[in-house]
Formats: sequence, structure tokens, C-alpha cells
Amino acid sequence: MSGHRRRALVLNASLVVLFLGFSYANLVRWQQTGRPVGLGAVLLEAFTACLFLIRRSPMATSGRPLAWISALLGAFAMLGARPVAHPDAGPLALLEVVQLVGFGVVLVALGALGRSFGIVAANRGIKTSGLYSRVRHPAYSGYLVSYLGYVAENPSPRNLILLLIGTSAQLVRMSEEERMLRVDDAYRDYLARVRRRLIPYVY
Repeated sequence: MSGHRRRALVLNASLVVLFLGFSYANLVRWQQTGRPVGLGAVLLEAFTACLFLIRRSPMATSGRPLAWISALLGAFAMLGARPVAHPDAGPLALLEVVQLVGFGVVLVALGALGRSFGIVAANRGIKTSGLYSRVRHPAYSGYLVSYLGYVAENPSPRNLILLLIGTSAQLVRMSEEERMLRVDDAYRDYLARVRRRLIPYVY
């Protein structure tokens, strides 16, 4: 077995273990409280894990350590989050709805990528339609919304720290992705047309 193949297997197995731990912790709290604690975040991570496992090989991948570190932290940090003893769904389960809204955004954004989805900055083809015509990284917008809902529902120092680490890593990850793609003329044209990264008209 090649070294690349072994690394891929280790990474995939690690992702599955982290995801199962996150899902199990939230399922237990769901059974204890009688309501779907962390439902949106769990669905989000399940969808991401599935795309990760079936992703296709890219045309080119960044070899920069910063790109790899930010990608892994951005993608996996929140799998270390855990529900608190007494989760607060907010009025009318608002925080659970927020998580589902974030999941919906990710579903549409990453669904458009399909098997072109990846973790580390790489050129897997350029998407410019749909949500990508509004902001350059709509999937990360959805992640942020869902994670904010989860941490607000399950406030703890651990979850807040993981949110800050994960969000900071995602911001670096976006920069690394754009650094990688700027060599493509089509992507430079796209940057000129779509100037916001995460939030329309703001950032």
C-alpha cells in the first residue's frame, strides 16, 4: 500500500471516529432532554463526512503547511464540541432552527460541488453560480451559522474555544484556497465579480 493511500485511510478513519463521538454525545443528550439537541450540527457534520469520504482527487493541491493545518482545524475542530447538561434551545427552539438554516446553506453550497468537495486548498474546478454568485465561500457561511447556533444552545468554555479555533482556521483556509486558485484566469475574473467572502455586502 502506498504512503498516500495509508495517509488517506488514517485520515478517513479519524474523521469517522470523531464524527461518531460527536453524534453519540448529542444523541444521548437528545434522549435525556426529549428534544433534538444539536440536530442541525450533527446533520451538517454527517453530510460533510460523506462528501469527504467520496471526494475525487484534485487537479492540484497546496503543499503549504499553513493550508493543511488550517484545513484540518477548520474542518474538524467542532467535532470536539459536546452538548452541555442543560442545553438551551432558545425561544421556540430558535437556536435549533438556526443550526438547521446553516445546514441548509451548506447542503446547497456543497451539494453544488458534489465530489469536487475537498478539505485542503486545491483546484477541483471553479463554481460561480447559485450561492457562489453572492459570496465566494457560501459553505463556510453555513458552517458559521450552524456552529454559532450550536454553541449558543450548548454554551461552555470548551465549545466556545473550539468555535474560535475553528472559525479562525476557516478564515485562514479561505485565504489559502484563494491563494491556490488565483493562478487560474477564470478564478481571477470571478474574484473581480464577487467581492465578498462570507456575508453579502459586508465581508
